[in-house]
Amino acid sequence: MTRGFTMTRSAVLQLALLWTLGGHALAQSAVSADVPEAGSAEAIAVATGDSHFLSPWVSSVPQSASVPSPEKFFGRIMGAPGEFVDSAKAYAYCRALAAASPRVRVFNIGRSEEGRDIITVAIADEAGIRDLDKLKAATAALADPRRTDPAAAEKLISSARPIYYFNAALHSDETGSVEAVLELAYRLAVSEQPMIQGIRRHLVVLINPVSNPDGRDKVVEWFYRYLKGKTDYPNLPRQSPPYWSKYAFVDINRDTHQQTHETTKAVHRMFHEWHPTVVHDLHEGMPFLMTWNGTGPYNPNIDPITYAEFLALSFHEVETMTAMGMPGVSTWNFGEAFAHLYLDSVAMNHNSIGRGYETFGNGTAETVHRTVSPEESTMEWYRPLPPAAGDVLWSSRDNLNYQETGALAALDYSARNSTEMLRNFYKKSWDSWQKGLNSPPYAFLIPEDQGDRLRVAQLVGRLLAQHIEVSRATASVTLKDGAYPAGTYVVRMDQPYRNYAVDLLTPQHYPKDGGEPYDDVSWELPAHYHLNAVPTADASVRSAPLSPVTEMPHPSGNVAGVGPVFLLKDTGQESLLAARYRLSGFAVEVAERPFKVAGVDFPEGSWILPAQDGLADAVRKSAAELGLDFASAAAVPDVPRHAAKPARVGVWVPWADTDSIGWVRYSLDQRKIPYTYVRDEDIRSGGLRDKLDVLLYGHVDLELAEQIQGIPRKWGPMPFKKTPQTPSFGTPAESDDITGGIGWQGLAQIQEFVESGGLLLTLGSGSMLPLEAGIVRGVRRSAGGVPRSSQGGGSESAAAAQQAGARTPGAHVRVTFDRPDHPIAYGYPSRSFVFRQNFPLYDTPRRWLRMAYCTSCLDGPEDRSGIVMEWGDRDGAPFVVSGQAWGENRLIGRPAILDMPVGHGHVVAFNFNPLHRDLNRGDQRLLWNAIINWQAIIEAKP
Repeated sequence: MTRGFTMTRSAVLQLALLWTLGGHALAQSAVSADVPEAGSAEAIAVATGDSHFLSPWVSSVPQSASVPSPEKFFGRIMGAPGEFVDSAKAYAYCRALAAASPRVRVFNIGRSEEGRDIITVAIADEAGIRDLDKLKAATAALADPRRTDPAAAEKLISSARPIYYFNAALHSDETGSVEAVLELAYRLAVSEQPMIQGIRRHLVVLINPVSNPDGRDKVVEWFYRYLKGKTDYPNLPRQSPPYWSKYAFVDINRDTHQQTHETTKAVHRMFHEWHPTVVHDLHEGMPFLMTWNGTGPYNPNIDPITYAEFLALSFHEVETMTAMGMPGVSTWNFGEAFAHLYLDSVAMNHNSIGRGYETFGNGTAETVHRTVSPEESTMEWYRPLPPAAGDVLWSSRDNLNYQETGALAALDYSARNSTEMLRNFYKKSWDSWQKGLNSPPYAFLIPEDQGDRLRVAQLVGRLLAQHIEVSRATASVTLKDGAYPAGTYVVRMDQPYRNYAVDLLTPQHYPKDGGEPYDDVSWELPAHYHLNAVPTADASVRSAPLSPVTEMPHPSGNVAGVGPVFLLKDTGQESLLAARYRLSGFAVEVAERPFKVAGVDFPEGSWILPAQDGLADAVRKSAAELGLDFASAAAVPDVPRHAAKPARVGVWVPWADTDSIGWVRYSLDQRKIPYTYVRDEDIRSGGLRDKLDVLLYGHVDLELAEQIQGIPRKWGPMPFKKTPQTPSFGTPAESDDITGGIGWQGLAQIQEFVESGGLLLTLGSGSMLPLEAGIVRGVRRSAGGVPRSSQGGGSESAAAAQQAGARTPGAHVRVTFDRPDHPIAYGYPSRSFVFRQNFPLYDTPRRWLRMAYCTSCLDGPEDRSGIVMEWGDRDGAPFVVSGQAWGENRLIGRPAILDMPVGHGHVVAFNFNPLHRDLNRGDQRLLWNAIINWQAIIEAKP
């Protein structure tokens, strides 16, 4: 069998070589083959770990007399062992390529948080480069069938081209794609192979060589500082710096709905300028090349044509590379294609094709021994030529060979099917528009006055950022299913992005039997924002008096009267935390019971601002900025109330995991909330209560021991500081040694902080620390683990989360306040809902837990006094609002928020993350309430 297999592979390789040298059509023999650049074939062969990991398409680089090759520019081949290219050098090469070749142009599409350029490289034949503006105009016209009828579309299709966009180095420790696309760009620019000529003639190829340049530079410097020359893979020190960009780590690829990060904004900006037919994101994570399309369930709001298209592309790549004898090329068995919240999803959500690769990246430039697991080496229909199980010597060049060969196969397929791809692109836009014309809902109506006009405006802004058209009623609108006042926002469905609008404005329904999802299963914006977007089946909405909204609205608040006392009615406004710090120089009191002034009812949680010098001007300024309405009164109302002194907030960011807490920092920065960045070493140093009133510890993807002990000390000292050799280190924080975590010493300092009167706020899995490390007593974990993806690492912990009796993998689920008079409940109804991922599940607190095995030593009685909020709706409403849950009966009744006294302070532990990726803005007020009312919580009031 082995001998026969080898013979077949050898024969296939020979055929593939003949095909490459002669093009697809052997009749094109008049076109001469490229001349390999001297020494390139030998260098590539040496850098490749096994001849089966090399295709004839990338076994050398073509020679050019006028255009610099990567080897000439960098002094080595791409993928050479022990070397990486940073963003500045990558950009310099791209600009040199454009300067030397009439087939290449470079465009800036954005700037990173740290000020680095984000570029894209356009490659086509000379005519394509000359006509780039016309080609962009053509795809823009095809994207909007309201202005391009079918006849006009067919005429455009005959001369237009698909635009194929590659995105490299989004996840910065997935290091291989930068050099793969640099070599690809050169090959596309200079090769005269018939296949490459066809790609240039029928497509425009866009390449973003370093989509996250801040992270790329940190990772490159990290390699040269800590990894160069080390090849014992199982014993390598940490392979990634603690930061890639200012806020996000892996979650930079979970930002397409929000567009908070500069990389995301740049790629979206590119998309809506160029309207590429394909957005292809290059990732690393499994042997040897997985071409995405997902196992299902599929999102019903994506046009089915798209699913057929990305399946066809993936099958072509598997077929082509398998025919070349390259083992380990697979498809299908990755993710589910239900959620489209990733960077490539900008295409899926806008009638194009979003796709990607996972290849076998080392995270280091050195050649190392890796292991292929038995389950990755079985022959399956989606993996017809599996890799051999066991040890494999794997190099950066091996990774590059797979990425570049796959990319060429995809481009070849797209060039040969260019007309069909453009026609499908138009058809999907047409179908989306026609659905909105011919079937309900015909529109969604979003009332402006839902207790928080600014949050309504922010939701509208998110829709506009996705190029979903929103209008506003200029007069009242009366429909069969209701009446709406002037000022109501209206999202009509007769638009090309109707399907995406429906996806964002309606609940998700992930099937119970759909298998374990890869990420969130709910992203419904009205649920995230705790707002109503009302669908209408009345087609007459299209005749309503509407005015287009062209930019995010900014509602201005009002100040009624001249004081001297000012009142702020609590209607659930999310901007109250920002308001408290805008008014930090003034005393603010919070009502603990409802009251009435001048016939107006004010609920508990409403603000009372006593007469103070300069207050009136400050209130007016805050009202204008934050959309808040203040009223005035002659005297302070007679109602129980407490002071709300601005808290000195510290945000603890452990060096071992900065990702999710990056969203905490982002949310506070966006609201201009002052806080102290607290590092592990700051915790260890102690004296926290002297500096802070509130210590906020967000969700982390760490088990308890990792939260305490952090990055292993055996790798230390491991500085993360700006030096001449590491100029990108030290942002947004620096350290002489990031190893060791807080240790037991730091844990004791946190306990001391709480016991001496501080408020510790913990979110998601961050709540493990106080509940399981002994700061809080009487609470036991009943199920669950850290919610990391088994496909992205941490399989044992993921299994604990995914196999728990109760699972909510990113869903909106119902809750009930046990203590509706608690300050955390201000602004919310007694029954509500929040967004929850798979977090550890905790039992109802007990007065004590078992201390020995004897009759009188067992668990004490339950004590529900610390439960502020519990899971489930006490009146029996369905548990799931959007998404899906499994085993919800094990969750219902257990604590969602705990407020536990410890010494003179308190621990407030959230069993969910109210700051999830800047999405669940309706949940954020729960956390803001705790910060605003920290003194009342510490004093156990009300």
